[in-house]
Amino acid sequence: MGDQPTPAEDGAPEEAVTAEPAPPEKTAAADKPPPGEQTVVIKPPGEQTVVIKPPGKDNEPPGEESKPPGEESKPPGEQSTTPGKGSKPPGEETVVIKVAEPAAKQSDDTVILKAAAVRKPGDDTVIIRLPDAPKTGVKAKAGVSALTTVRKQAGEETVVITLPQPPATARRKPDDETVVLRLPAEPAPRPRDVYALGWAPWVLAISSFGVVLVALAYAGGRHETGWAMAAYWTGQVIVFSPVVFRLLSRLAGVAESFVLVMGLAANQYMLKWMYSPDQFRFPDELQHWLATTLITESGDLFRQNNALPPAVHFPGLAEMGAGVSLLTGLPVTAAGVIVAGFAHLIFVGLLFAAVLRASNSPAMAGVACVTYATAMHYLFFNSMFLYATAALPYFMLTVWAHRRWRTGGGPTFLAMAAVGIAMTTVSHHVTAFALVATLLLLAVTELALDRPRPWATLIPAAVALAVVCAWIGLVARDVIGYLEGPVQRLAASLSQMFGGAAAPAGASEPVPLTQLAVQGLGLLGLLVLFLAVARDMILRKDRDTWRWAALVGGAVFFAGNGARFLGSGGPEIAGRLSTFTYVPMSIIAAIAIVHAVRIIPDKDEHGRRWLSVPPPGVAITTGRRLTNQVYVGTTLITLLMVGARTGGWPPVSALLPGPYMPAAYERSVDAYGVDSAHWQSENLPPHTRVGGDITAVALSSTYGRTDPVREVGPLYWADWWSDTEEETARQLAIDYLVVDRRLSESVPVDNAYFQDDPMAGRIIRPLSEAQLGKFDLIPEMSRVYDNGVVRIYRREAT
Repeated sequence: MGDQPTPAEDGAPEEAVTAEPAPPEKTAAADKPPPGEQTVVIKPPGEQTVVIKPPGKDNEPPGEESKPPGEESKPPGEQSTTPGKGSKPPGEETVVIKVAEPAAKQSDDTVILKAAAVRKPGDDTVIIRLPDAPKTGVKAKAGVSALTTVRKQAGEETVVITLPQPPATARRKPDDETVVLRLPAEPAPRPRDVYALGWAPWVLAISSFGVVLVALAYAGGRHETGWAMAAYWTGQVIVFSPVVFRLLSRLAGVAESFVLVMGLAANQYMLKWMYSPDQFRFPDELQHWLATTLITESGDLFRQNNALPPAVHFPGLAEMGAGVSLLTGLPVTAAGVIVAGFAHLIFVGLLFAAVLRASNSPAMAGVACVTYATAMHYLFFNSMFLYATAALPYFMLTVWAHRRWRTGGGPTFLAMAAVGIAMTTVSHHVTAFALVATLLLLAVTELALDRPRPWATLIPAAVALAVVCAWIGLVARDVIGYLEGPVQRLAASLSQMFGGAAAPAGASEPVPLTQLAVQGLGLLGLLVLFLAVARDMILRKDRDTWRWAALVGGAVFFAGNGARFLGSGGPEIAGRLSTFTYVPMSIIAAIAIVHAVRIIPDKDEHGRRWLSVPPPGVAITTGRRLTNQVYVGTTLITLLMVGARTGGWPPVSALLPGPYMPAAYERSVDAYGVDSAHWQSENLPPHTRVGGDITAVALSSTYGRTDPVREVGPLYWADWWSDTEEETARQLAIDYLVVDRRLSESVPVDNAYFQDDPMAGRIIRPLSEAQLGKFDLIPEMSRVYDNGVVRIYRREAT
């Protein structure tokens, strides 16, 4: 972003570097270069393009003369007064860049570039030193310097300089200002018009074939076939990698990049939907299904939701789902799939727009989006029918509007940011907190770097903080108690990680070694890119506030991501944090990959490598280096995607749908459990207190519409119903208990049958038949429902 390379408006690749020609009074004098230095002369053939003429007698343009060093370039039609037409002093080659002026102008616009690069064998990098400011005493044009990169705009004379071959070797001075260019072995193909789709339809067709493979893998998983997992991973790679490869090639213009990014998001949403196309099976989606159903039935907001009480005061998602259902006549499940899909696509589109606005590079915007698609919860959790999914588009809308406002967009965009803040606040509490932190970070970096200090940048952050505090303090007061438990667990995890404390009792088992290795390699790659960009920005004394904000956000990403390795519950904590912290990290990764930030820098004239100041200007990759960069970048981002699928949601054991598994969330939802929940909704009042394992409680509180009791683990683990269990049941005010007999067939996938399971992390054998069958022998219990697998017992009052 900022001073990074900016393509032309028509979607030209970053290989084109633009420079504004100096006005006549600023013509740089062609002073005689030092011995051994060569000056390259480039002359346009009468139009606003630059044709490079290699130095030498045979390549001189017809009708032109070689000019000895020190002679000023003459306007068209003026004869050279230098004797010795076409002669050059030994060891010197001089040419001149001339910009064609309109016929009415006879002034001379001349810029001289001096090649000053030390080439290494096999190196395709040339350093062009820009001329110093003319020493004529004329005041420089405001806002333009030798290193200014200017985009071609209407009515503006802009010279596009393209070098087809390396210049001669010469020594550079320690204090030279330089622009780094990498030369293509042959002229690089340019992208098509800004509105052209290019190769996007073909690339997305290949990606769609991967969607078909994953669908077949899902079908194979339901029938427990051996080839299903291989087809799943093959399909995931085919869905993802071709799009990444095309974006990294930097041949895609704005329209093509946008279509590729949105097409990839749509294909990946299809992967989520095909996992369970007939009904919601993820517990979180079931909770919001109930909230939406209550609105469609009553027409009122803020209806009590026993499955997820805080959702009552954040009705954004449920209101949208109910609106679609009522307007179209679709069932709530179908309406929820549509709303979640559109919200997911809008978020990705706004992320693309925000990065494009900040970087002016379609390659940067596209690579940032596909890198973000490797977040652990991106594929499933962030595209489910959840209130976070509904809030994320408003979050990104606010960030985009803030950027437009701070770059001169006017008060209209400040008003849009205020609307985004309000909609985020009423949609999801955690996203609202993240938005306040993001706006505050943007404000602080701008205040720290800009002079005079722009105090107005604090307005969005102050508005966001006031709106969020007012909503929680006046409306959603119960969210504080709801978030207390997760915050305490996160604090305990961080204390364990940084303080060396022992793992608490009941902690889940560590992550498998293979899964840990894949995730670790991906994170290591991101860390290398992060450190390379950080070093480059520090040594260049970068003053771009948005890049610094992204760098700080990337540091927060690594700090929070350590929770991933704290056990099987760690990925969920890290994944939920990375929903927000991975946005700036994706931007940093895109800067490193697209702009070819040096991982191992070259030594400077003092022999320093890690303290060598990167040359100012633009690093441009073409030819062999670009090819290597595309392959390495595609491999890295694909590895990040694999690591996200193995460490995100659903867990590895449930990547494919299939037969029932105990306490495996979506893999535990089947016809037996759903039927028992429907019986509860038809026969029990909403205030009935029902306890059971994780899956039974999720179904009872949503499809069953009862009041869930989750802390019932001790009642099931007990070998007999004693006075202790009776007292526990009395304190929990339990009315009914749901018993799934399949809990005795295998251990739980997540090492816990119940929420707050007293045996979590220590389960080595499943619940016994005696432990599950004891409820038939308790006088205070009576069986009221039995479908052959799931039983429901009523506890009589004593």
